[in-house]
Formats: sequence, C-alpha cells, structure tokens
Amino acid sequence: MDAIVQFVRNALCTAKNFNVLGSTFLYDPNVTARYYEFPSPMDQTTPLEILISITQIYALVTCSIAGSKMIYSSVKKLHLISRLVSLQVERDDAKKEKNEVVARRIVTESLLQESDAAIRSFFVGVCVFAIGISFVWLSANSYHITSTDWIGGVAALIHALTVAEIALFALLCYMVKDARDAMRKSNEMKKFAANLSTSKGFSEVDGLTVEEYGWLSADDDDDTSSPLFWTKGDVSSSVTADAKVLTKAEEAVATKLEKLAKSVDPQVAESLLVKSEVSRFEGLREYVYLVLNFFAFYGYAACILVYYFQKEEEQHSFMRSILLHLPNADADWLGNAVGDFMWTVEPIVILGSPLIAQSITKDAKKKEKVA
Repeated sequence: MDAIVQFVRNALCTAKNFNVLGSTFLYDPNVTARYYEFPSPMDQTTPLEILISITQIYALVTCSIAGSKMIYSSVKKLHLISRLVSLQVERDDAKKEKNEVVARRIVTESLLQESDAAIRSFFVGVCVFAIGISFVWLSANSYHITSTDWIGGVAALIHALTVAEIALFALLCYMVKDARDAMRKSNEMKKFAANLSTSKGFSEVDGLTVEEYGWLSADDDDDTSSPLFWTKGDVSSSVTADAKVLTKAEEAVATKLEKLAKSVDPQVAESLLVKSEVSRFEGLREYVYLVLNFFAFYGYAACILVYYFQKEEEQHSFMRSILLHLPNADADWLGNAVGDFMWTVEPIVILGSPLIAQSITKDAKKKEKVA
C-alpha cells in the first residue's frame, strides 16, 4: 500500500511539475472553492494540490508510526539481547562435546549479530521518522501555508527538507551496504552449495558461521532449529527463564549439527543455488534503489542550495557546477522535478520486484532439474 501511495503522490507531483493536463479543472482553485472556502492564501489551493496533500498526510502518518515502532522495538530488543549476552558470558557450565561447543559459539555469535541488526534498525527508524515529520511542512506547502509565517514559512520548509536530506543520506549509505552484502551472500551461497553437493554429510562444523547454519536450517519445519528463534518473541524478565532460552537454543543447534554430520539433504544444495540467484537479483535491485535515491537526493538538495545561495553572482564556481550552471529558478525546478520523477519510478521497481524474483526462482529450479 505504501508503495502505491508513494507512486500516486510523486506521479501527481511530476504531473504538476510538467503542467500535465494544465488546462483542466485540476489546476483551477475556483473548483476547490466550490466545496470549501479556505482563508487566504490557502484559497489558491487547486484540486491537484488537494490530492497531493492527501498522499503527503498519508506519508506523514505512516512514516512517523513506522519509524517510532522501529525505534521502540530496537531499543527493546537491544535490552533483551544485552541481558542474554551478559548471561551467556557468566555461564560456567563447560561444554565437552564438539557439537555443544560449536552450538554455544553459534548462539553467542547470533546474539551479537542480532544486536548489530537492532542498532541498525534503530538508526533506520530515526531516519524514517525524520522523513515522516518533514511531510508536515510538505503537506502545508501544498495548501500554500508556507507562504505565511504560521508554521515558520518557507524557512521552516527548507529546514524540514534539510532534515529529510540528512536522513536520506544515511539511508543511501545503508543501501550501498545492503547491495554489497546481497552480492557477497549470493557468491558465498554458490560456493557453499558446491561444497555440500560433493559431500554426503557436513562434519566440518568448526568453521561453520551463523549465516551458513541459517542456510542449512532455512527449510526446516521446526522454527526452534534456528539459533534466532528466541528473537521472535519477548524474553522473560526472569534470569532462570533466560538461561532456559539459551540452553534450549544451544540444544537445538547441537541436535541439528549432529544430524548434518550424518547426512545433508541434496535438495539443500539445490535450494541454495536458487536462493543465490534471488540474492544476486536483490543486490542488483539495491543498486537500482541507490541510483534512483541518489538522483532524488541530488535533486532535492539543489532546491535547498538555491534557497541558501540566492544571489547567483556571488555563488562560488563549485556551487555553480553543482547547480549545472543553471539560473536558480531553473535549478530549483529541475531539482524538484528530478526528485519527484525518481521517487515515481522507485515504487514501480518495488511493486515489480516480487514478480521478477518469482520468475528467477522458477527459471533457476528448471535449470536444476535439467542439470
């Protein structure tokens, strides 16, 4: 739903930028006045701007709520993981069996990885929340409120855009990391699948990583075979209960390792090859997101720079290069148009990705059957 609304919002903004259907009622504020009489200067609001504002208010609500939930859940998870890690360090029950030692290591590493993921989720939540709040001024701008001093005027709008740009820059950095991780994961999956296909059992567990264990356990019906099963719910405040959670996780992993030492289902290697193709697609998709959002970032940044450097004759040559040596008015229009267009294309990619992933999965399975 969010992707659909994003597409509608930015498609409408793009239509406004290029004056599409400019001679229709969509651009006539008198049509709006027939249904509701706004005070000045809000009486200049056109039906098209009303439609845009509705989607902007939707983004304000959903992004703010989503960001808040991410922040809350991340802090809560970090608190739980901190307790579990402390308890894991303090445990003095020595493990003798090889599988038990490896199981404890995998569970401990999984806790640390989940901690990193929670920290990342916290920062992403802050960014999403900041972008959501910026829509207060963007929706107000659609009603021409920013031409007054009611909520800070144009200056407040620019400040809101600046905060959103800072948040977007952080998300761009995460996109780079996600793209690289997905490509790395794809390559490692292929290598791991190749090793599995040449062995009947998986006895070399000493160097088994949490990620590789997850690949071997991904298709299991029993969720508790994963060392991360405890992250799906709340952990009790009781130390005794926490200890039981860790013990249960270690026992589940040790049991799985014992089974893997005897035999590995041949379908696991085939499944990994299919998933590696999907992971590769996800990596390429992240690069597409990165390109689209980079141009959106660059475009909206131009609007901010034009506001702060209004005197063209005093602009440094570097600044003129950033603005493509265009007059401020043209740079402002072009930057906004590019940003809106890029964010119109992005939801199309989002909505089309599941279909492409399904197609890749089917093609990969056909190749495996033929082979």
